[in-house]
Amino acid sequence: MGPDEKGVETITAYVDGEPIAAEAAIGPEIVIGLEQIKKATADIQAVWESVCRVADIVTEAFGKWIRSVVAQIEEKHELETALRWASCYYRPAFNRYRHTKKKRTRKKYEKKILAWYREEVL
Repeated sequence: MGPDEKGVETITAYVDGEPIAAEAAIGPEIVIGLEQIKKATADIQAVWESVCRVADIVTEAFGKWIRSVVAQIEEKHELETALRWASCYYRPAFNRYRHTKKKRTRKKYEKKILAWYREEVL
């Protein structure tokens, strides 16, 4: 297989403008056709579009989760602030909230303190 054979091309690689000593012969069985390249690019495009769709779904779900976490943190922060204010200015409800053991009763006074805080302080 040399450059004189029919249907065979030789390719020389260049590095910094200098040819590399090794030459490779490429025959028609190795050459990729244009149709195969088009099919490969279409396959890659389809895969990329599916990856983008999955990424959109994941980012939307992650954003929703982050917003829910932020809302919970805001609620907790508001409760802590209300309890701080109630410890100074609404002692009876604050003492009931602190010294009760039942969750139902604590929840009742929590609502009462939050209502007072939203009405009087804010």
